[in-house]
Amino acid sequence: MIRKIAMITPWPDERTGIADYAFDLVHGLATSGVEVDVFTTSNDASSNHSRVTVHDLDHFAGGNGYDQTVYQMGNCSTFHGPQLPVLTQYPGVVHLHDPALHHLMAFFLYRNDVQDQSKMLAYYDVLRTWYGPAVADWILKYNETDTPLFWDGPYVNEVPFFDPVLACATGCIVHSQFAQKSIGKRFPELEALKFPQLYRGMTPSCSDRMEQDTIQVGIFGIVQPHKHVDIVLEAVKACAAKGSKIHLHVGGSLQGTCETLPQFARNLGIQDSVTFYGRMEEEAFLDKMRNVDVCISLRYPTMGETSAIVSRALQLGLPTIVNDVGWYAELPECVVKLPVDKNEMRQRLTQELSRLSEDSSRLPSWKQRCRKYASSACSYERGIQDYIQLLNHFRSPLPLQKAG
Repeated sequence: MIRKIAMITPWPDERTGIADYAFDLVHGLATSGVEVDVFTTSNDASSNHSRVTVHDLDHFAGGNGYDQTVYQMGNCSTFHGPQLPVLTQYPGVVHLHDPALHHLMAFFLYRNDVQDQSKMLAYYDVLRTWYGPAVADWILKYNETDTPLFWDGPYVNEVPFFDPVLACATGCIVHSQFAQKSIGKRFPELEALKFPQLYRGMTPSCSDRMEQDTIQVGIFGIVQPHKHVDIVLEAVKACAAKGSKIHLHVGGSLQGTCETLPQFARNLGIQDSVTFYGRMEEEAFLDKMRNVDVCISLRYPTMGETSAIVSRALQLGLPTIVNDVGWYAELPECVVKLPVDKNEMRQRLTQELSRLSEDSSRLPSWKQRCRKYASSACSYERGIQDYIQLLNHFRSPLPLQKAG
């Protein structure tokens, strides 16, 4: 029976989706009667729940006194790097959000700015230990001749480099079959159970916005090149040329080369059909999400990660468009999946948006299918009970109907 657990995790106000997810998960567990000690590096960590106590990560002294120790693990070195030595010393259940941890490993092992070449070669030495000389030599040649570096390229899922982390796992929780298969190839003896990513307060709306000519489309979260917002802007332009009325809402900070997207929209002549909000506080972006007709969340290449935005859209019963890759390819039939080739992506997206504008019955029908899925498969409360069952299972493995 799970009565008390330790949760090693990012925590608000750390700006990572895993912190937000863990906050909702922990409070759901606490509401169900589980005591949770949270250990985090967040400087402003707190909770007002009587069964949740928040500590600095440095104060974690092992799993004695806990029914289970759980690590919320992703690939960002800032938030998950400090967890690595703790996990090595105190193994536990790894809740793996990013199946490819190559970024995390490379951050600590690969240094191309030092005079001592042995420090840079440590990365290849560890790769060779886990994947053999052929793979290590291939990546060495790749990094010498190609840009971006291997962990930012399209082949990263072939060498996920989660091995040093999962070698310390007593069990593993993932969000996709994609992750399960990847782990199974490397760690056939490690049980990786699939569990849906769910959030508090995300229930499908029972009412529609008042009918209007313009289709309201939303893109949410940090805007980076691999999310292809430029492709979406070009599709909006193509729809406008056909007479379709689309308004695009972009809620998220623009990073790197994406800072030029507002100018790109002006160059396309669609500046009046696009609103850039910048970074939005959670309450504001959720309110905006509830008031659009369609959510677009493109991502390629992918690290196999699960999207918090798409997970929330599914719970809201919001029609959603993604790329047909990784976890996204496993989503239900009510989710539209686009090819990853940019030209095909643009063409198919233009077709989908134009059809919504041209056929007034298409959007209501799509919404109905999405709400039906949300009501049947996206219950946060049921998910919390399933999570407790998973933690119980990893204590004394017995036959279990896998969550998700």
